[in-house]
Amino acid sequence: MTKTLQIGSETFKYPVQGTNPAENWGEEASEWAEAVTDALATVQGPNDILTTEATLANNQAVAADISGLQFDTGDVRHVSIEFLIRREYDSGSTVDVESGNIIGNYDGTDFYISIDSVGDSGVEVTVDATGQFQYTSDDKSNHVSSSIKFKARTIDA
Repeated sequence: MTKTLQIGSETFKYPVQGTNPAENWGEEASEWAEAVTDALATVQGPNDILTTEATLANNQAVAADISGLQFDTGDVRHVSIEFLIRREYDSGSTVDVESGNIIGNYDGTDFYISIDSVGDSGVEVTVDATGQFQYTSDDKSNHVSSSIKFKARTIDA
């Protein structure tokens, strides 16, 4: 007994539990697994970053690493990052928010980025040649907390 499974425009006959092993379903099952793997690769690549949150400091004058926002320059050639920075003051009565997109590429020596954002959080994001994203932040009085949420898609070498 089989069920029909569809991935994109391809259909596969897949065995259900209790199917006679003598029917040799290995090839059909392998083809289905390969099709699923290929389809999922368009959803999440091996160097993509799922939504992650990192804490940022107030008055960070020297560039500091953004935890979790780093790319392997041996593999990654292009990044597209969506981000949201949120800074709270006076226990949440005042909030600065900035959101946007960072696109960048690695040319084998340096990482280059362009940032398009809305809002002004007082946080500047940069990247070093190793693919580590960093930030600096201005000094805000009555600062309570700051964070960045981000997710990233990559195109690999």
